Amino acid sequence: MRFAFPLKSALVALVLATPFTAMAAGKCDRLVATGASDNPPFLWRDPQNPKRLVGANADLLAQIADSLDLKLDLLYTGDRTKAFEEVRSGRVDVLADATLTVQRLEELDFVHPAILQLQTVAWVRNEPGFFYSSREDLRGHRGMVVSASRFGSEFDAFAKADLQLQQAAGLAQGLQKLVAGGGDYLLSERYRTVAEVDALGLLDKVQRLDPPVVARDMHLAISHDSACNDPWLRGQLARKMTELRAAGVPEQLVAHNLTVWKNQQAERANAPKK
Repeated sequence: MRFAFPLKSALVALVLATPFTAMAAGKCDRLVATGASDNPPFLWRDPQNPKRLVGANADLLAQIADSLDLKLDLLYTGDRTKAFEEVRSGRVDVLADATLTVQRLEELDFVHPAILQLQTVAWVRNEPGFFYSSREDLRGHRGMVVSASRFGSEFDAFAKADLQLQQAAGLAQGLQKLVAGGGDYLLSERYRTVAEVDALGLLDKVQRLDPPVVARDMHLAISHDSACNDPWLRGQLARKMTELRAAGVPEQLVAHNLTVWKNQQAERANAPKK
């Protein structure tokens, strides 16, 4: 997020008139954040205001911003790729659902600890007969993956060499095809799939296999080019995340937003057709 010149001038005047101790509170009073817009229960577009994002990560970031006396705008900026580009460029301050890679470390400061761990698991029909103890046991079975999914270079290499994966246009289509017998398993993130399975009424039709095939941490991350990126803010975000993780707040927000998402989908399905 960049400030216009008049605001910068006003800030300079305020600094000159303010005692040094007050400067510890950071150099901005508003955070602009974004993230993937189709990833319930973490983030999705607000049905009442599609320019905003809601979900577990939105609630978490709102709690943090409120505790730091910061205003927060959590905006829809497009798909996952577009959201990352908006933060990378500094036009948006915070990515609310960042996964850590070496390349991204060159562009973003990641807040530790992580929000929680994202687990990509194999989902199968709820019936006996699928022996599974590790991802090696997926060999020889017909697998599916949602076309936009990314699991990291190490797993991608394993999948290319050892797995038979076909593309599904979307998660709902992949789950329906799995239930219908069009594949033996579907690879998808645990919580995102629970939200979709519940909304589709397929909870008794599928089950997940443990352990996960891929596990990655999800973080808050601040753009290197954000005008709000300073040591005070980074330190405060880390402190608040440590407190919230210790209290189990991210898991509580995920559980709550799974219910919110399910209820919204039910309302949408039952809404009168225009």
